Amino acid sequence: MSEEREVFVVPDDLQGRRADDVLQHWFVGVRRPALRRLLRGGLVELNGQPLMPWRKVRADDVLVLDASVDVDSLPCQDKRAKIEAPSVLYEDASCLALAKPAELPTVPGRQGEASVHDYLVEWFGARDLRVVHRLDRGTSGVLLFAKGREAAQALDVIFRERRIDKIYLALVRGLPRHDEFSVDVPIGRSVRGGRVSLRVGKGARDAVTDFRVVHRWRGFALLEARPRSGRQHQIRAHLMSAGLPLAVDPLYRGAAGVFLSEFKADYRHRRGDSERPLIDRLTLHAAQVSFASPDPAVTARVKVDAPLPKDLRVTLAKLGRFATHDAQENETASP
Repeated sequence: MSEEREVFVVPDDLQGRRADDVLQHWFVGVRRPALRRLLRGGLVELNGQPLMPWRKVRADDVLVLDASVDVDSLPCQDKRAKIEAPSVLYEDASCLALAKPAELPTVPGRQGEASVHDYLVEWFGARDLRVVHRLDRGTSGVLLFAKGREAAQALDVIFRERRIDKIYLALVRGLPRHDEFSVDVPIGRSVRGGRVSLRVGKGARDAVTDFRVVHRWRGFALLEARPRSGRQHQIRAHLMSAGLPLAVDPLYRGAAGVFLSEFKADYRHRRGDSERPLIDRLTLHAAQVSFASPDPAVTARVKVDAPLPKDLRVTLAKLGRFATHDAQENETASP
């Protein structure tokens, strides 16, 4: 263990950032929960006082790490979990939109797993990118970030005032009776297991989602979902309440995966091998967002589209080949 204390001088481009963000620039690759423990334990000082995780720093601030900390022993990100930088779908002076991969949550969860937010430094360096909305871990598609504090405040207002349009594609189990329908069910707080409650009562907030059928197959349908509000798990919970759960979503009565054997009539299982799912994550994709950018140089409304990822493209192609909907079949009793 070194007797010398580690020292870090905050550069200009980290002005106004939270302490835990700054530490991730200082100790690249170290897991964020470990950095937060250092801060909460009073092991990082700013001007002789313990630096708390939520404290924002200024350029030229001097941070000092307690000599008792063995930097080499700090837990690092699993190198096998490294993910290449996703495609940048749109960028201007105020915001940046990424094609979020399905492997990562937007921000660290309670278990401290790696997130898109954790990889921002690795992908884009010391740019001040701030989370303005979230996608669930298993959801792919458009994820928007603000560039700096002022842009984050402006985009936060846009989201709160519902001046942003979001379109999702959802592969569900079951066949909707109508081509277009809406689900208007209040969403309450999370209950045991992490699922949100669907009921009118204390803590419940209005939530409406509009749906349109894009395609029907035997036992499955592809829907376009347009949430009018932005509640946690809104689309997933509303689909469950409509009797049309996502094809993959164990938390909301969906299955753990979509298998070719479910709909290919002459499917033959290879002896000794277990069948692999075509897709085993949430069958939900954030396909498009449109909004007025806070960047004064951008006068037209911005529309950002995210292409379908490979696993979802393959699944839809297999359904189109082997699960053509028979109009004579009875449809499920759903909206």
